[in-house]
Amino acid sequence: MRITNSMMTNNVLININRNRETLSLYETQMATGKKIQKPSDNPIVAIRALKFRNNVNEIKQYKTNAEDAISWAGVTEQSVTNVTEILKRVRDLSVQATSDILNIDNRKNVVTEIEQLMEQFMNEGNTTYAGRHVFSGYKTNMPLVFTETSGDTYELTQGFKATDVEKTKRVVDNEIIDVHRIRLGYTNISNPDTTTLIPPFTTVNTLNASDPGAMTPAIGEVNFIQDTGELIFHPDDVASIPNPLDFTYEKTGFDKGDLMPEHYFVGQNLTTGTVFNVNDEKMLYQISYSQQMSINTMGYDVIGIDLVRDIEELINATKSITADGTLTSALQEDLLGDVFNKLIGKMDKHIGKLLNTRAEIGGKINRLELTINRLSEDNLNFTDLLSKNEDVDYAEVIMKMAAQEMVYNASLAASAKIIQPTLLDFIR
Repeated sequence: MRITNSMMTNNVLININRNRETLSLYETQMATGKKIQKPSDNPIVAIRALKFRNNVNEIKQYKTNAEDAISWAGVTEQSVTNVTEILKRVRDLSVQATSDILNIDNRKNVVTEIEQLMEQFMNEGNTTYAGRHVFSGYKTNMPLVFTETSGDTYELTQGFKATDVEKTKRVVDNEIIDVHRIRLGYTNISNPDTTTLIPPFTTVNTLNASDPGAMTPAIGEVNFIQDTGELIFHPDDVASIPNPLDFTYEKTGFDKGDLMPEHYFVGQNLTTGTVFNVNDEKMLYQISYSQQMSINTMGYDVIGIDLVRDIEELINATKSITADGTLTSALQEDLLGDVFNKLIGKMDKHIGKLLNTRAEIGGKINRLELTINRLSEDNLNFTDLLSKNEDVDYAEVIMKMAAQEMVYNASLAASAKIIQPTLLDFIR
C-alpha cells in the first residue's frame, strides 16, 4: 500500500486534534469541577445526577416542612401550657373560696381575679404562628375568640347525649331545689326549634330565669331559659329526653372575648348567610417520602364551651348575690360554696384533658425532632453520593492532565519530524 505525504499529514493532524480534545476535556473538568458538561458526555452519570439532585431537593423541602411543623407545635404547646397554668390558678382560688370563713365580699374578690384569669386564657385562644391562628383548623385567618363586639345573628345546632343532662341546685321560693337541665352553648339566646323535643314532650316554654316556674316545669313540658341558656326538665321526664338530641336556637350579639360559633357548632350566620360546620380539621405536613403528620390542635380541645360556661356560671352566681339580709340571699350564699366545690371537680377534669393534649403535642415534637435528625443524615448521604457521581477527583484529573499534556507535546514533536519540508516550502 502506497503511503503518501498527504495521508501522513492528515493522520498526524487527526491525532494532534484528538490529543488536544482530550487535554481540553481535562482542562474543562479542572475549571468546572464536574465530570460532564452535558448529558451526551456520559448519559449514565447524567441520569444518576438528576435522581440524586431530586432526592436532595426533596429532603431539603421535607426538612423545611418538619422545622415549620415543630415551630407550629412549639407555639401551640406553650399556649396550652399557659391555659393549663391559668386553670390551675382558678382551681386554687376555688379551693380558697370554699372556706366557710369567707363572706360574700371575700368571694367576690376571688371572682374578680378569676375574671381576669378568664380574660387571659380566652386571649390564648387567638394565639398565632406566622400570622395564622393555631387553634382555628383550616380557618387560620379567623380567630377562635371574638376580638370585638358583633351584632350578627347566628342559628346554631348543638348535639347532646343522655350524659349531658345535669342535676344542679337553685334557690326557688326561699328553698334550695334540684334542677335537671341541659346547658346550651351561650346565654341570651332565642327562637328555639322545638321539633326535636315535641314529641316526646308536649310543650316548650320560652322563659327567663327570674320568671315564675322557670326552674319547675310541669311533667311533659320543657322550659327554654333564654337568659341563662338552659333547657329545664321535670325530674320524671329525664328518661324521656331523646338520646341523642339535636337542638337548634338563635343568638344575636356577641361580646369581645366570646367564642366564635364557627369553631364549635353546626349552623349559619344569618346576617352574612355563611353556613359552617365543625369538623376535625387536620393541618397535614409532608415530612417524609410517604409520611404526613397532623400538627394542629383544635380550639375545642383547649378552650371548650363547657369550660367557658363553667367559669361564667360561677362568676354570674357570685355577682348576683346582694347580701341584703333576706332568706333568698342567705340561701344563695350558702349554695355558692357548693358551686365552688363543683367547679373544683370540673377544673380537675378540664386540666386533665389539657394535660393529655400537652402530652400529645409533646409526642409530636419528639417525633419531628427525630425526623429532622434523620433528614439531616439523609441530606449528607445523598449530597455525598451526588458529589461522588458528578464531581471530579482533582488529584486524579491533575495527574491525567499532566500525562495528556506530555502526550500532546510528544505528538507535536513527532509531527515535526514526520512532515518533512517539500519543494513548495522552499519556493515559498
